[in-house]
Amino acid sequence: MYDYDYPASPTLKGLQVNMVEDAIRLGVGHAALNLNLPTIMRPERTDSTIAFTSGGRQYYFDGEYLEKFDRRVKELSDHGIVVNLILLNSRRWDGVEIHPQMEKALLHPDYNPEGFISAFNVVTEEGRRHYRAFVEFVAARYTRPDAMYGRACGYIIGNEVDSGWIWCNAGEKTVDEYVREYEQAMRIAFEAARSVYARARVYVSLDHMWNIPYREEPTRYYRGRDILEKLASLSRAGGDFEWAVAYHPYPEDLARASFWDDQTALDSFDTPRITFKNLGVLSRYLDQPHLQYAGRRRRIILSEQGFHSDENEESERIQAAAYAYAYWIVERTPGIDAFILHAHVDNRDEFGLNLGLWRRDKQSLSRNAPGSPKPIYEVFRDVDGPRREEIFRQARAVIGADKWR
Repeated sequence: MYDYDYPASPTLKGLQVNMVEDAIRLGVGHAALNLNLPTIMRPERTDSTIAFTSGGRQYYFDGEYLEKFDRRVKELSDHGIVVNLILLNSRRWDGVEIHPQMEKALLHPDYNPEGFISAFNVVTEEGRRHYRAFVEFVAARYTRPDAMYGRACGYIIGNEVDSGWIWCNAGEKTVDEYVREYEQAMRIAFEAARSVYARARVYVSLDHMWNIPYREEPTRYYRGRDILEKLASLSRAGGDFEWAVAYHPYPEDLARASFWDDQTALDSFDTPRITFKNLGVLSRYLDQPHLQYAGRRRRIILSEQGFHSDENEESERIQAAAYAYAYWIVERTPGIDAFILHAHVDNRDEFGLNLGLWRRDKQSLSRNAPGSPKPIYEVFRDVDGPRREEIFRQARAVIGADKWR
């Protein structure tokens, strides 16, 4: 087992990175990269697979894909950037389809294709074996002391699991049934990662829906607060382990950057949503003794959130101000290790949202080829440097001193 200090950064500033060199120029301290199980796991040995032993059995991973992925991880971590991997289970990702022979083992047996991403298969013995092997392989590859392939020691298990029907689909489940399975996915990942690296971290992924679900369909969508409470209860019952929280405090309306006007973000544990406006609620909530681990608040990262801009100058000014104000709030909220912005570049396929630091090049066939930087680019670059107070003053002028708390 490896054991060394967990990677750290002097800045909260993070990004879901598309362009590694640009991220380095921007002074990013944290990054989040997606890694999809069916994209890399293969049913048998070939000339291009990497063999890995788990539980006395051999499993195979796509060496060609991983070689490219390694370069991204290594270039980031070699520049002191703390890399987190978002572990996903999608039938198709990054242009790669699941291998037909792997569907039964990898996809959740009750997965409904209406969902973009399947929950991990912790229901069958074969599913659990393959999932454990995946996490062990990832940890073994990216926590080596020599960082041969780059270093990534934090693992976010699934995506926005409270909106499970879309982002972590396990079929129709009551919240108790759903969290019971998800707790097993978290526990297996924790045990697998910690068997390789003694300080590996695993995170539950939640969106900004706190006391309301995304939709009133109780076997498809859940309240974030319920997920946390039930996860904590189950983890204590089975022997508590050191899971952490990856939260997404998007504005109330994803198409409106001005989170300071959110009406459903209240300074109360009973708030419908937790956004940047009331971010302190999350920190205080997790500081309750029954949610702590070993007497300490569980770690928090903000692993995905962003601010939309319409294609006009005023909207882009508000986007830039929103990021600056959010950064100011995060700095003053106890217990948050990272603020990882989404996205690096506007994405044509992202439901009409323009969340990037860069406008996309509309002449390109790519869905997110960079065009030109927006005003938020300069704010992002300089928010943790000598210009920080100037940036906050400018943002306060855009937002209004009466709304800057």
